[in-house]
Amino acid sequence: MKTTFNVLIVEDDEDDQFLMKTAFETDSNRYDIRFVSDGTQVLANLDGTDFLPDIVLLDLNMPLIDGFEVLTNLRGSKAYRYVPVLILTTSDNEADVIRAYELGANTFLTKPNGHQQLIELAAQIRNYWFKLAKIPTRRLNH
Repeated sequence: MKTTFNVLIVEDDEDDQFLMKTAFETDSNRYDIRFVSDGTQVLANLDGTDFLPDIVLLDLNMPLIDGFEVLTNLRGSKAYRYVPVLILTTSDNEADVIRAYELGANTFLTKPNGHQQLIELAAQIRNYWFKLAKIPTRRLNH
């Protein structure tokens, strides 16, 4: 069983980055968490050579390149094609949900309002994606 997991969080809001970081710190020795603030940083690493995550938490509402375009490029990338992408956004718009799944998102989550709820959500993400679900290993992504 794998002992360390790579998590890429694509989030432009620094407060949300901080909250996500603290939410994952509960079990911090098991996770290598990297943040990028906009889609251009993700697209610069589509070959996966700098950091290939086990999952991606992706915000939709970002400047420059939005989450939908990032998701489209991730699904078209050889390295990221099978990496689970979890949409984590403030939107609860049905059209956004449908579009995200059409583009290949693995799940769509609306950000909770409070820090404690975010900690609980992070615990549920960790439990499901790293304990229950079977996700492709890095070897299968190349």
